[in-house]
Formats: sequence, structure tokens, C-alpha cells
Amino acid sequence: MWFKNLRVYTFSQPFTAPADFDSQLASYAFSPCQRHQSASFGFVSPFGDGSEVLHHKTGSNILLCTRKEEKVLPASAIQAQIEEHAEKYAEEHGRPLPKKEKQALKEDIIHQMLPQAFSRFSQMWAYIDVEGQRLIVDSSASGKAEDFTALLRGALGSLPVKPWGAPQPGDLYFTQWLQDKSAPTPFVLGTDAELKGTGEEAAVVRLKQQDLVSAEIQSHLEHDKVATKLGLEWEEHMSLVLEDDFAIKRLKFSDIIKEQNDDMATSTKAEQIDADFALMSLECNQLLDALQATWEESVS
Repeated sequence: MWFKNLRVYTFSQPFTAPADFDSQLASYAFSPCQRHQSASFGFVSPFGDGSEVLHHKTGSNILLCTRKEEKVLPASAIQAQIEEHAEKYAEEHGRPLPKKEKQALKEDIIHQMLPQAFSRFSQMWAYIDVEGQRLIVDSSASGKAEDFTALLRGALGSLPVKPWGAPQPGDLYFTQWLQDKSAPTPFVLGTDAELKGTGEEAAVVRLKQQDLVSAEIQSHLEHDKVATKLGLEWEEHMSLVLEDDFAIKRLKFSDIIKEQNDDMATSTKAEQIDADFALMSLECNQLLDALQATWEESVS
């Protein structure tokens, strides 16, 4: 359950959890794909299949979880059947299968194959920080995070959120920190970065496990490259890669943090999830507060 990515949204209108929150989520609960359904997406219990509770609140933080089922249809198998039908049509009619009919044929083949197709399942976690008025989605892809917000918006009727950001573009902050050879306190530079040149065919330099204050990095910056991704460490609690759209990826919690729950007497899965979520959300909220303060101080 420990998040690996943070896609952050801020509420543009005050959010409070409705009294019937669970029943609203239930209207968009996950259900398995029907025979001819290619995908299904909905809310599930954070505590697993044995629970009917669709959200869990710890303090002012609300944990949510979704499940997606996708039917896997090999493109090669579909194409093989299309070609077989197209060849037969050409032999019988003396002309190629029309484009419109080929598309209809493809849809019919997919419809026939769906009941026998294998299913691929995935989960996506998120939580609402009511005190900070933020929605945090554990997704590396913006499209999947938007799928989550759309689902939650459908359940609640409205969801006035916007992507979290800063007064200036992310690459301006990152490049300045590399030029300064130091990130603002309480952050320190990590060992990963991505530098990008200017122009339509700009060169991209991807750095992993590198000294980001080296002369080589300064040379890249002097040749008009800008930092579009930057690794950071925070308070010896977390390491992360911050992207220029302010998405947080490759989030790793230190052993110092995770070990805090090791001595807790948690006898059930639900108790363990509750303890981990309480600790994780506390750390993530403090991280986001620290980053927000950094943006504000940089333009003050």
C-alpha cells in the first residue's frame, strides 16, 4: 500500500467528506467484466475482497482504492482473422474488402473473442488530505490519474480539483538548484536527473547514480540544457524524482520510516493497513508541505 508515485491535485472549492460517502462510492463500485465487456473500473475496499467498506479514514486522511479489469486480446490473433476474412472476400468478389466493412469485421471479431479472453487486473490507490485540501493519486501516468479523478467525480457528482503546481515551471527551479549545487533546505540533491536541450530536436541526457554537483553537470547547464527531472532526498525520510509537471515518481520511504510500525501489535490485515496508511499519509503530507513552502520562498 506504500505509494510509489504522487500525482497531486488541489481542491478549488472546500472539500468535506459527505456523510454517505461509502454509499456514493458504491454506485461506482467495481464489478467483473461481463462476457462481451472489454474493461471494467470501479472502487474496491482498501481492506481487500473480504470487506465491503469502500473508504478508510485516519485522522483527516481518507484512503481509497480502485480495481481495473482489462480483457487481453492479442493484436496478432485479431489481425490474422481479419486477413483470413479479407482474403476470402477478395476471392469471392474480385476486389479488396472495403475499409468500412473491414472495421466492422474487426469489431465483430473482438466481440466474439472477448468471452474467452484472459483478464488483466490492476489496482490504483489514492487518498484525500482533507486538512491540506489535496487529492493524491499513486500513479506514474497522468492519464490513469485522470481516470481516477473522473471515477471519483462520477461518484460524488462533482470534484473541483486542479493539478498541483508552483508559480513557475518546474525546470526553472530544478536548473537553478543544479546551478547552485544545492537544493533548498530541507531537501538535498539526489543522484538522478534528466537534462534537456532547447530546440525541436533537443538532446536528452539521463543521469542515474551520478554526482549532480560535478563539473560535467555544470558544463551541460552552460550549454543551455535545463533540468526536466531531478532526484531529491528529504529529511532522510524519503527519496524521490520530481518531474517538471510536479509529479513525484520513484518515491521510496527509508527504513527509518517503515520500521516505525514494526513494533506495533497489528494482528489483522486491516490493522496493518490502518497503521501503514497513518504513517505514510503523515509523511507524504509533510513532504508536500515542504515542497509547497520551497516554491513560495523561491518567488518571495
